[in-house]
Amino acid sequence: MTEAARFGIVAGAVVLLVGGGMFFKIKQSAPKPQEAAIAITPTAAPTIKITDPQRGPANAPLTIVYFSDFGCDSCAGADQILSALSEEFGEKIRFVWKDFPNHKNIYPESYELHKAGRCAATMGKFWEFQRVAFLHTSEIRLRQSVLDKVLEETNLDSAAIKKCMDLPGISAAIRDNEREAQQLGVSATPTFFIAGTRYEGAMPYYQFAGTIRKTLAKIEYDSK
Repeated sequence: MTEAARFGIVAGAVVLLVGGGMFFKIKQSAPKPQEAAIAITPTAAPTIKITDPQRGPANAPLTIVYFSDFGCDSCAGADQILSALSEEFGEKIRFVWKDFPNHKNIYPESYELHKAGRCAATMGKFWEFQRVAFLHTSEIRLRQSVLDKVLEETNLDSAAIKKCMDLPGISAAIRDNEREAQQLGVSATPTFFIAGTRYEGAMPYYQFAGTIRKTLAKIEYDSK
């Protein structure tokens, strides 16, 4: 065998080994599919504050805390599902809203709506405001101005709301929710916390309702 032939064989073996090693490494480091539900420890659960908008009785068997964003299409869709769930389960559920304007850098007006929503909450009109604001999410994503339209459709005093939006406490409350989301590892909206489990993304109605039924049944069983 000539020297050139021996060199060719050795070089080919090196290429195969290196190529195989690279392939193995890439295969090993491939990310796993994201789970739909992520278990959390009790100490990692959200803190419910008196300033957080709440719907449903305080003594409801089940409290669902969720981080949401007015600039988020999935959040807008989830809001319709939550309204239907509220009708189905009535007094058995309390919903707690947490501001997480995840899209504020791309759609600045979404953050303005979060501030206006906080002001609407001081007037007892948060849930009406939230419902109408989500009807205009697609316009926000087209970078259209919708704040005045939302305030008009919710029959809120535009001047009073805009004056309120400039108060330091309004932005501070939103920042507090943002910090909490980061501490809990929330990176997407909507994210729901239900009885010690975190659910990321909007679930279809049947899945959401099934999760609630099973959770309520367990709560009832444990209380006996």
